[in-house]
Amino acid sequence: MALFPDKPQSEVRSMSFDGHELSFSMTSVSVGDTLFAVAHAPLPDAMRKDVDLRQRFAQSVITSLYQNLGQPVPDGLPAYGKAFVVEGTPQSEPVRLQASVWLTEYVLAEGLIMGPASSFPQAEADEFLRGIKPAE
Repeated sequence: MALFPDKPQSEVRSMSFDGHELSFSMTSVSVGDTLFAVAHAPLPDAMRKDVDLRQRFAQSVITSLYQNLGQPVPDGLPAYGKAFVVEGTPQSEPVRLQASVWLTEYVLAEGLIMGPASSFPQAEADEFLRGIKPAE
């Protein structure tokens, strides 16, 4: 569950991880140049039963957030449910991403706010992430 700052739109895409098919849903809204999004992927039965596989999936999602902004992946990835920031210049203007990733036995969920580093709405980003309540 999340509270969006405007009327969001949703999309679903299929993805594969380590031979398992997942349905990844993203609900997002853009306010000015800033994107607010929540994504989640219900885990298939085989992933629910395999703690290591779930962990590797979540770590790959977090790693991709760094890589998408052209940043090195830190040795210690952020803890699940804790907000973290990645800044990069994937095109011409510096971008700031603030995110949090949650992992349960049943679902991987992530909250993302991404916008220009020079005008990033920090208070709104913090409030948005605090308002996300992942399903157990």
